[in-house]
Amino acid sequence: MRYILALLFCLASLGLAQPRVGTENGLTRLVFSIPNEAIFSLKRQGNEISIRFQGTPPRTLRKLLNTAQVVGYRATPSSGGSIYVVTVRAGTGYRTLELTNPRRLVLEVRSSTAITRSQPRPSAKAPAPVVVLDPGHGGLDPGAVGFVHEEEIVLDVALRTKRLLEARGVRVIMTRSTDRHLSANKATDLGLRAAMADSKRTLFVSIHANAAERAAQGIEVYYFGETIDQRLLSKAILENGGGALGQRLTQEARSVAQRLMRDLLAQANLKFSEQLALKTLRSMVRETGAMSRGVHTAPFYVIRNARIPAILVEIGFVNHPIEGKKLATRAYRSQLANGLAGGIIAFLNSGNAQR
Repeated sequence: MRYILALLFCLASLGLAQPRVGTENGLTRLVFSIPNEAIFSLKRQGNEISIRFQGTPPRTLRKLLNTAQVVGYRATPSSGGSIYVVTVRAGTGYRTLELTNPRRLVLEVRSSTAITRSQPRPSAKAPAPVVVLDPGHGGLDPGAVGFVHEEEIVLDVALRTKRLLEARGVRVIMTRSTDRHLSANKATDLGLRAAMADSKRTLFVSIHANAAERAAQGIEVYYFGETIDQRLLSKAILENGGGALGQRLTQEARSVAQRLMRDLLAQANLKFSEQLALKTLRSMVRETGAMSRGVHTAPFYVIRNARIPAILVEIGFVNHPIEGKKLATRAYRSQLANGLAGGIIAFLNSGNAQR
């Protein structure tokens, strides 16, 4: 009996038994733990998604899930491993993501048609993706002040980006379309913006501008997470309201970040956010010729509870003697919008976003 239990434990440690299953509005996630040396391939035929694993233990399983997107799955042994067949409901789409340390394959099945690796563009009848653009600050809160005011420059860039995305068939929701705040209470204001990053939308982009005591310039992009960099932590405190309020909201966000690190399903969404951040930064730097300040994680309150890929973009430094003056020009704002829209479109076409 001890030998049998030890053998079962050993096989389980190799992964690929029953996948971890999670559900939320509009999607079902299956997370498969797989050995580092294993390989896999996917294909969809009708209402079945087949995943062939090689270099894994053979499995014989059958599980009824009966969620809004997935009927269930079955596994049968195959040469060198197993084949898992996930039966999905009509009208669903899927996307996949591979995670490391430990290695996992994430399969997301959504109710509305999603882009797959073999279908990079949606059909004409597919629902349009919904992008939320959040011009930071506004109204009572001007944000950073230099050669331009942050509240004004980010709104202009957001409106230009909106027009570019709508011309590509993307539906855009603005957290604000004029110089206004959502609430006179900063915590409530940020909370109302954050609430728009729900699973009914496709992705969320919060747009901001920088300022620095020493001359600094360039574009940087963030997705949610913890940081030990004091500069990034100070930036988060400032964007989260500054002072005692900013410190409190930042600590709340850091607590969320620590919790998410223990949640495999949340990590999958953060990985998609990272990919959105990378594509956005690459597109904006290419379009503007600005200095790249990289992609980072930080506990920004406005993206702490996002159920979709979400990023915060710092488009430049308003008090830099050169960049600040460029930010005041229509031509440069147009370049910024072209770059931002280009990054979003690249992500939507990459197969990592709901459509």
